[in-house]
Amino acid sequence: MPPEKGEAPSFWIIAGANGSGKSTLYGSRRDAIYGNTIISDATRPFWIINPDLLASRIRSAERLTHVAANLAAVIRIEAWLKASINAHQSIGVETVLSTAKYRRLVRRAKEHGFEIRLVYVVLRNSKLNVERVKLRVRKGGHKVPIKKITERRDRSLKQLPWFLREADWALLLDNSDELRIIGWKLKGTLTVDPAAPQSIQFAISKIAKAQIR
Repeated sequence: MPPEKGEAPSFWIIAGANGSGKSTLYGSRRDAIYGNTIISDATRPFWIINPDLLASRIRSAERLTHVAANLAAVIRIEAWLKASINAHQSIGVETVLSTAKYRRLVRRAKEHGFEIRLVYVVLRNSKLNVERVKLRVRKGGHKVPIKKITERRDRSLKQLPWFLREADWALLLDNSDELRIIGWKLKGTLTVDPAAPQSIQFAISKIAKAQIR
């Protein structure tokens, strides 16, 4: 029996390039807006999985190398997400979204009656992403090579149209200066601020109007 209206579990994707401010936004840092990794949707609290935090904990607790811990985190996160979907439990994951790997989980969640909710954070250009990562490193955060930052940002923006199209609800945020809403999707209708960064406008242009409705 399908869930009553408003009771459907949610699969959340908190996405954006390195340095965009995803972790600070949803709450995996002490200075985060919401304070911790548990936030709430309309009906219940749920957990957001942070790959970097998980990999760090695995390295520390299990004494694995950086590479081994990152690989273990990837495998465990997919298993965690699958288990939550199979248990009809709202769940979320932070991701750069630079590959299509979460597409199959989105499809799986939809088959299980989940609502797909996307929050995408962007900066006006890749130079600003690089600067934010450097600032994070100076504060003790993890380092990402400049080339990877720019490449991942480009790939992430190319993935965005598919995930935005599949989302039941979406929020687009520009975190270049101060955090501001630049777009949203609700009840099948996508609205985008004309002043949104060009990278977002270009990504949106790749979605056929007929598919947004």
